[in-house]
Amino acid sequence: MKIYIDGAGSLFENQKAKIAVVFGLKSYTQTFDRLTNNEAEYKALLKALEVAKENDEILTDSQLLVGQLTKNYKVKAENLIPLYKQAKEMMGRKRVKLTWIPREQNLAGKILEKI
Repeated sequence: MKIYIDGAGSLFENQKAKIAVVFGLKSYTQTFDRLTNNEAEYKALLKALEVAKENDEILTDSQLLVGQLTKNYKVKAENLIPLYKQAKEMMGRKRVKLTWIPREQNLAGKILEKI
């Protein structure tokens, strides 16, 4: 199964961060009080990993996620380290594939635009 993910941080006061996960004909969205863009991307990935089954493919337009989790890019931001560790462990256990796609192909991004 292909699972699309996207996250958007809360850049301004009174703005909510949000994530979207699309799998099959279902979608999941959630809002948070304060997250950076990268934290929101990781939160979306973690939610996708909860529903993923072995050999599923998770598609994201986040080059940071793909780089850190599949290409050994260093995780420099302290706030991302716990999210990275949790995602790395879950990805290994579920044996999912994480793939970068252009933003215009990300179905989860289209849902985020509407909320």
